[in-house]
Amino acid sequence: MTFWPLITRLGDSSLLAPAAVFVFCWLLYRRETAKAGLWAMLFGFSTALVVSSKLAFMGWGIGIPNLNFTGISGHSMLAGAVLPTLAAQLFGTRRAGLFAAALAALLAMLVGISRLEINVHSPAEVYAGLSLGLGTSALFLAATRAHLPAFQPAVLLLVIALSLGQTVTGVRAPTHQLLERIAMHLADRPAPFQRGQWAGQPDV
Repeated sequence: MTFWPLITRLGDSSLLAPAAVFVFCWLLYRRETAKAGLWAMLFGFSTALVVSSKLAFMGWGIGIPNLNFTGISGHSMLAGAVLPTLAAQLFGTRRAGLFAAALAALLAMLVGISRLEINVHSPAEVYAGLSLGLGTSALFLAATRAHLPAFQPAVLLLVIALSLGQTVTGVRAPTHQLLERIAMHLADRPAPFQRGQWAGQPDV
């Protein structure tokens, strides 16, 4: 396994979508209802933007040809939103949590770079994903002043074990294929638009 394919797995929805739900449940468990609601709202909004952008292209060919933009990078958004938020809850002090979140943000950027290195996204798609994801985590941490309940040791070990398991096994969620099917159904098309095809151009 080479470096970039390994890094890109850290942004897969099979790992980070459950992690986002876990953050929500953890905050509820610690009776941080307002913070849980804020996280659900911010993460839900960002996820909706990613899904909408992908469906718009897959179903109707709506994108930005000059930038080779076919939708916001989901890996980049998920990494930028979830990793810093998780990292901020690794330690009991605000300063340590923010430092961990900053390191996680750098890791999220590496995930974005990995999407370019393995040639599955254009720069515009990755920039959009990172901007959206890092904006989500930054807004959440700023709004809560990074006063979040630190993970208990057992919970922390669970998070680490799941992360290592995903990177080693390479299990991936079939989100792209699912979105293609949804787009085909909504747009009543026999096949989804592929990169290089755009609205108003004949299918090839």
